[in-house]
Amino acid sequence: MKKIEIAVCGAHMRGLPLNHQLLALGGEFLREAKTLATYRLYVVPHKEPARPGLVRDGSSKGEIELEVWALPIENFGAFMTQIASPLCLGTLWLEGGERVCGFLCESEGVKGAQEITSFGGWRHYLASL
Repeated sequence: MKKIEIAVCGAHMRGLPLNHQLLALGGEFLREAKTLATYRLYVVPHKEPARPGLVRDGSSKGEIELEVWALPIENFGAFMTQIASPLCLGTLWLEGGERVCGFLCESEGVKGAQEITSFGGWRHYLASL
């Protein structure tokens, strides 16, 4: 069975509110990883459950922790239909130079949003609340 790797950095991570979407579609946790230090992380406003938005902007702010999952390729479309704007999937660059499909956020979706890059990841941000 062919699978596609998908990096998740927020509510789809293990034990968080949207992880069930990956599990229901046959998703399998592969590993923890970090992005290159060219991303910023924000709290996406007006989303329930709360979730972050990852934006690549080329600045060197710090790596963001995430999880890499494998999803059967035949379930990829069903997963895509569950992703709410301004979130989307695109290419993420991981430390070490690896590229993987993963969650990103349209820059318009984080205008005026709280930046949480300094926490290094969504779980660290949640722990601070």
